[in-house]
Amino acid sequence: MSSWLFIFGRTHELSFYELAALIHDPVTTITPGVGRVEDPQETIDPGVLIRALGGTVKIAREKGKIAVLTAEEVLLIFKNEGESLTFGISLYGEGHLDTRLLAGVKEGLERRGIHARYVAGHEGNALSSVVITKQHVKELILVRVKDGYIVGETEAVQDFEAWNARDYGRPYADPKAGMLPPKVARMAINLASASTHSRINASRILLDPFCGMGTILGEALLTGWSVIGSDQSEEAVEKAKKNIEFLQGTSLQDRKEVPYGLFVSDATHISEKIAPESIDAIVTEPFMGPTVVETENVKNVIKGLEKLYIGCLREWHKILKPKGHIVIALPEYAVGGKTFFVKTIIDRCENLGYTVTLGPLEYSRPQAVVRRKFFVLWRT
Repeated sequence: MSSWLFIFGRTHELSFYELAALIHDPVTTITPGVGRVEDPQETIDPGVLIRALGGTVKIAREKGKIAVLTAEEVLLIFKNEGESLTFGISLYGEGHLDTRLLAGVKEGLERRGIHARYVAGHEGNALSSVVITKQHVKELILVRVKDGYIVGETEAVQDFEAWNARDYGRPYADPKAGMLPPKVARMAINLASASTHSRINASRILLDPFCGMGTILGEALLTGWSVIGSDQSEEAVEKAKKNIEFLQGTSLQDRKEVPYGLFVSDATHISEKIAPESIDAIVTEPFMGPTVVETENVKNVIKGLEKLYIGCLREWHKILKPKGHIVIALPEYAVGGKTFFVKTIIDRCENLGYTVTLGPLEYSRPQAVVRRKFFVLWRT
């Protein structure tokens, strides 16, 4: 039986639930930002799984446990390393990783006749996936627990080049618009994929009724969904089309081309263009309101957004299949030292025909005025 350590990115909670959604075995948290999965059936392929996940940056196979953090203890983990080795160590949880530990491990390896060099992290206790990939580093993961350190050996790291290509290489991107990054879009899609309780394939349809430039649609296509996207802006729909064409025309799309549809529509009238109970899942970041708002106006902004979202949920109930799910990002405003959230939406879900199955799961950039909170809703 194998055990695996999953190192999450900045959005720990969202990453945890994304992982739990995609695997059959239970996920436990060892320390904030690190999950652990026991794999009794040996079903986890770290190289495949790391490509599917948006929020996990490293997957390591658990190798054992050490009581104290010394070079002698760490050296017990290194075996059959060949004639030369570039290694690194990343520490998660409490404590500080001293370069003297790395130097001691290097000396111990050289006493075995191994030409060794180590790579230390530039900031903090952890190496980045960029450093591990570009310098071909064999990395040990150390996770601080009450009675010592769990040790793992990294077997897969996030493909930063592929994610960057999708984020910055597409024809249209507008960071100022505050749109979801591809990694966060992928996490939301994976939450929806699990909620459907069925294998995702091109016969299953995901809708984004606020598609913008198509980030969610593109990530859903890469995971095997058929997709439909709409937006009230004709310009946005055209840009989404170009972005999807870019994605399908590059080596990033390693699956068969699957169907998609795009059209202009108001999200509160979309049932005029989509058949009743035909959509398996809706994943969307709706209009989130202004990015700058004065304290005296924030309550009116919240009321306006609540009215919009209630209209959307009523409309989407018509086109979503029974037991279909919605994964939606809802805004929370941080203004004048207080927070303001569209609470009425969650309070009224039951009356609108939905059950909240997960949330809030927060994603926000540092110092952001508008913070995203993800919820998963089940259509009753």
